[in-house]
Amino acid sequence: MSDPVVLFLNLRRTHLEHGAAVEAAHRLGFGVALIADTVPAGLPERVVRVVHKVDTYDLAAVDRAVDAVAAEHDVRGVVTWSDRDVETVSRIAERLGLPAPSVGAARIARNKYLMREALAGHPHTIPRFARITTWDELAKAASDIGYPSVLKPTSASGSKGIFVVRSEDELRPAFDELMRYTRPEVDKVFGDNPNELIFEEFLVGTEHSVEGFVVGGEVVVAGITDKETTEPFRLELAHTFPSSLPPAVQDAARGLAATVVSAIGLDDCTFHLECMAAPDGTVKLVEVAARVGGDFITSHLVGLATGVPFAENVIRVATGSAPVLGTAGPLFSGVRKIMADKAGVVSSVDGVVDALAVPGVRHVAVERSAGASVALPPQDYMSGTLGAVIAVGDSADAVRATLARAVDAVTPRIS
Repeated sequence: MSDPVVLFLNLRRTHLEHGAAVEAAHRLGFGVALIADTVPAGLPERVVRVVHKVDTYDLAAVDRAVDAVAAEHDVRGVVTWSDRDVETVSRIAERLGLPAPSVGAARIARNKYLMREALAGHPHTIPRFARITTWDELAKAASDIGYPSVLKPTSASGSKGIFVVRSEDELRPAFDELMRYTRPEVDKVFGDNPNELIFEEFLVGTEHSVEGFVVGGEVVVAGITDKETTEPFRLELAHTFPSSLPPAVQDAARGLAATVVSAIGLDDCTFHLECMAAPDGTVKLVEVAARVGGDFITSHLVGLATGVPFAENVIRVATGSAPVLGTAGPLFSGVRKIMADKAGVVSSVDGVVDALAVPGVRHVAVERSAGASVALPPQDYMSGTLGAVIAVGDSADAVRATLARAVDAVTPRIS
């Protein structure tokens, strides 16, 4: 049998992100066996030993690819880098006897309604909520919960389909749009629960995420990220690591993570928990994912600030080892996205060289090249992100200033 490999089920969308994952496996002495819908160019063949291109929503096709990999390679772990494959990873791990959450726990982590139901015994950790599949259910929930509130899909990812509803006048348009959007023919991610929404209390405060691992029932927190989002659709705009929250609030966020992980039953996995910190210092759950955080948080920011690449710990946990934590300082890191201000077709993204010249900038990623079509929410939640800038500095404020200067240097031209 060949050298040990870790099975990757799909990759992150940018070469910076998936490159960090592949290189982490290589540094730890593993090859990669990739099963994916699309295979990016430029993957190093000496590390990515085998590739199976299949429709990963087709579970039978995935099973055949897994069997083929396991027949020829020593598979030590299985991991995914986004929400859509979390349940499939647990299925694969169960078949091969590898570390991962149970299929039941993975299912809860993929559904915001089931997630909140699992925490019903800890009402202080969650907003008031209701599951919605019809207009009548929504009208009743709005009467009970009131405004402002949030209406969103139970199983989307990447901030897709989040509507802040501030009055009764905004309720029906948000519902109609989400009924149109949350169908498998629009996005396959809704195949298991089409037109299932959650309506919940609007949480006031600042947004954060807890990045960590759970191994043998023990929660290990690598750090907390401070987040900025857009209005009104709550797209993630910027992140800074480590958090500048007061120590007591950070302790509350870590406590929330332990409670949530235990209630859902997550184990032997990476987690990314999003939460809101209220002005009074209390922290409530937005959602938890049994996978890494995106937007370069865990591919770059944690490693830049702590000195230990987060992706290496993802591989360690997936292969049955404990994570190795770095220090919380002295560096801070951050990312800020380059966003389109209108729909159309990208003519060019100018100023990248100027942005790279700003002291502290480490990367400028351009995701939409000339000729790419761009749409804005609610028509589309992804294509309006044109790129991102990653930077480091001695303080959170210094990083934010660097990112603002670099993003201002970039001029997207959309016709």
